[in-house]
Amino acid sequence: MRRRFRSPRFQALEGRRLLAASLHNAEAPADVNRDGSVTQIDALWVVNYLSRQSTHGKSGLAAEGASLEGSGAAPPVAAAPDVNGDLNVSAIDALMVINHLARDLEAELPPPPPIDFDAIAKAPGVGTTFTAGFNLNESGGSENLLAANEVETLLSRASMATASDDAIIAIVDRSGRILGVRVEDGVSPAVTSDAETLAFAIDGAVAKARTAAFFSSNAAPLTSRTVRFISQSTVTQREVESSPTDADPAYRGPGFVAPIGVGGHFPPEVDYTPQVDLFAIEHQSRDSRRHAGADGTKGTADDFFLNTRFNADPAFIPEAAETFFTTWPESYGEQSGTSTTSVARGIGTLPGGVPLYKAVPGASKPSESINLVGGIGVFFPGDDGFATFEQGFQHTDDNGGVTQSEKQRTNAAKVLEAEAAAVIAAAGGGMVGPNAFVRNLNEFNRQLPELEQFVLPTGRIDLVGITLEIYGPTPDRSFRQPGIDRVIHEARKVGTGIDSGVNVAVLPDATTLLDGNPVPEGWLVAPHDSPNGELTAAEVQQMIETGIAEAERTRAAIRLDIDNGFRPGATTRMVLAVSDTDGELLGLYRMPDATVFSIDVSVAKSRNTAYYADPDDLVEADRVDFNGDGLRDDSAISMSLKDDSGDTFPLGTALTSRSFRFLVEPRFPTGIKLSGGINDGLTNDPLVSLCDAKPTLCVEVGPQSGLRLPGIDPLTAENLDSQQPLDFQVYASAGHPSTVMFDAFIASRNFRDPGDANVQIAGGGGNQPLANQNGVVFFPGSTAIYVDQRSRLAGGLGVSGDGVDQDDVVTSAGQIGFSPLQSTRVDRFTIGGVRVPFQKFNRNPFGT
Repeated sequence: MRRRFRSPRFQALEGRRLLAASLHNAEAPADVNRDGSVTQIDALWVVNYLSRQSTHGKSGLAAEGASLEGSGAAPPVAAAPDVNGDLNVSAIDALMVINHLARDLEAELPPPPPIDFDAIAKAPGVGTTFTAGFNLNESGGSENLLAANEVETLLSRASMATASDDAIIAIVDRSGRILGVRVEDGVSPAVTSDAETLAFAIDGAVAKARTAAFFSSNAAPLTSRTVRFISQSTVTQREVESSPTDADPAYRGPGFVAPIGVGGHFPPEVDYTPQVDLFAIEHQSRDSRRHAGADGTKGTADDFFLNTRFNADPAFIPEAAETFFTTWPESYGEQSGTSTTSVARGIGTLPGGVPLYKAVPGASKPSESINLVGGIGVFFPGDDGFATFEQGFQHTDDNGGVTQSEKQRTNAAKVLEAEAAAVIAAAGGGMVGPNAFVRNLNEFNRQLPELEQFVLPTGRIDLVGITLEIYGPTPDRSFRQPGIDRVIHEARKVGTGIDSGVNVAVLPDATTLLDGNPVPEGWLVAPHDSPNGELTAAEVQQMIETGIAEAERTRAAIRLDIDNGFRPGATTRMVLAVSDTDGELLGLYRMPDATVFSIDVSVAKSRNTAYYADPDDLVEADRVDFNGDGLRDDSAISMSLKDDSGDTFPLGTALTSRSFRFLVEPRFPTGIKLSGGINDGLTNDPLVSLCDAKPTLCVEVGPQSGLRLPGIDPLTAENLDSQQPLDFQVYASAGHPSTVMFDAFIASRNFRDPGDANVQIAGGGGNQPLANQNGVVFFPGSTAIYVDQRSRLAGGLGVSGDGVDQDDVVTSAGQIGFSPLQSTRVDRFTIGGVRVPFQKFNRNPFGT
């Protein structure tokens, strides 16, 4: 049972009954009749209680020894029908008992054994023509990867780096597998006393560590701070102050590890500036071997298990890539076995996630002198594991009517301490890079366990002329020195501490420390014919190889030329994926040292665009409804910038992930400033959206943005009522207009696509319509693809790597001969007088 540390909440009593606090079983909430076990009878207690109250108008539970009709059970001395502890009884309480039973039932079912690749014959050319391998350093030996003893030293260094003892520290390898976790002694008992809460809190540190491991490369260190700087996602309080397994529907949600705020400007918080690259990146890397079924909830009876990541056909996976395809970015609870229905918290974008590099002795050139081996994440969980504690979140109503800035939340004291601990832990051998960016960290390393082979590269990375934050914040009037000096300043201020806490098990067999694995490159999935006959292997190979050629001459946005003094000018390294209209992954290629997050992203992009362009598959709720009236009127379609009556797009219109981003941004069109009165008088009513309350002003918000939904302040992204967040179903509903909020609350779905009946679980497992889904991506680098003179939809192409504009450049090359006709592209039409973008290219994308 998660303990809550918040003020009492008050609700209208429509359809509910106000109860005394004693009618909640704090020890076992689902045990309504307090008989020591949870059965269907407990759900019946709630249902019959509601029936009696409705019939007799009683205000209390008749518990004076009367029998429970239809159950055959005698009532206890004091039954507890208030399952969620909200001082009310409603049908939700009965549903929570049912879900509890379903989770227990599913948890008892062990996953099928790992796939036996040796028993599956490889397709012709797999492993010969279409091969995968590892980089030079990884092929050179395990000494260039993370070893278990080094994981333990890193955990100790991070614990000792600052005097606080209330942090959780996680280490992952480059594939995101959890190698070690330290829970310090001062972590709240409210967290450590409950396995589910502890698993959720650990995932906060894991999310940060994975961000650093997934987004960095051997040519650029990107931290969780950097990723927030270049994403500027709209992150609501409702998304952050939540947990995927919380029994209370008002606090069930994704639990993102990100600063709360509207975002949508670059540079951050500068009015009238456009969006930046990685919008909603927090949603990525939440796929799991245990995939939720149609109800969207892990741990219920319709869950299913995949044999390979992305449901890739094992016959087309080269041997070197087999381990990767049986490694998912699992939640800590799932990997350790302590909370097997937990959902990973995605990409963490609060600072405190730092990449881990090992120096390679005897390298022939600078670019081969370091090897990225993983990431470290430091997270302060507070009393409930929400990221609101670490960022010092205060609701506007509790802060004298003043809204905290994103900068304040991103640079709160605990956030800066987490970042300092991670930086110092990772730099056992100091920093490497241009002298202007390197700092001497010997004052810390002398006090910490030795780890000289681990170094921390640095340098300067600019995006559209803006210098990105890597270590520490951009200088300002309060601290005029570079960000790395702010990190060192914070470390000195807090001071070093002792080696605190214990390493917890990371596997069900109680193993606490693991060696790391490399990530393969090359053909991860060999090109092959679509099972539905839409695409041939030759066509898949053509698209991917044409894209690779373009990537090799395209200048990267987030990659440095290490051999040229850590300067800009390196060319891109991309991941390219092709899927058919059923989501079958027909080809996947990772260029050398391409970012690992790009594997998940490119696959999802290819599936997203194929689904959205399919007029037979597109679900009505996923279509654009610009004016928010609940109708998608095909008669209200416009192709003119002078006509603002356009409300939606025709079925079959081809959108890209750039289009998806434009539609979910907090302002429409991007870069405008919302009217000051847009949030005046809004009520915290689950049935009243922004467009219901403010029909003329809501069109300033992206038509598929979560800010249009009930319960959220469109100017702050905070809950309208800080003490009364709205129910999970308000945001997870299959009917509301926000594609981005549905994706946040229901992980690993392709919009609301119910899937195709003929989809099978690769490697054996029968039919499963949702098997070919792994989430939605809301930033550029994709297109729907067509055959038969570009007249028939056949699938999608997804590209991800070193910059989203670069992704579009590479996509545009790969799509030659397969792109949608201009007559079907989204930029032929307008909604609200605005043309939604399809693709965009840099003025001079090539060369060094």
